[in-house]
Amino acid sequence: MTLFPEYSNTHNGSAILLSVKPKFANLIVAGSKLVELRRTIPAQNIGTIAIYSSSPVQMIIALADVKEIIEASPTKLWDISKGNGGGLTKAELFAYFDSKKTGFAIMLENVRVYDKPVKPTKVFKPFSAPQSFRYLTLKELKKLEQLLESEVKK
Repeated sequence: MTLFPEYSNTHNGSAILLSVKPKFANLIVAGSKLVELRRTIPAQNIGTIAIYSSSPVQMIIALADVKEIIEASPTKLWDISKGNGGGLTKAELFAYFDSKKTGFAIMLENVRVYDKPVKPTKVFKPFSAPQSFRYLTLKELKKLEQLLESEVKK
């Protein structure tokens, strides 16, 4: 049971649209980045992430499942990042987590890449890019999944 029944709830938790800088989104799509580092995470458990490649791309490029979320110190997050293609230098990671005692490593699996990136306006009307993330409704998640499946069948 969720506090927000209008939002999607996959078998492992809610679905979110996550804004990711294009440099890191490309690494996720290439399969070399299996961890997304965040200073904060959503209050609800996350099961599925729609990867939104932020400006200048501004497209939804993939869906991914969340394997686990690890809360840890920046030092531990550096170890996790190194071993899972975090895409940051040590200095960048420590600058990102400056003044934070802990942060979060969202471990990704089962990344499904769209052959043609999806314009957000195909799913969200109106669309405003989230600063960090936004929860997806069940209808929005189904639409994203249908768009992905329709590409596979072509």
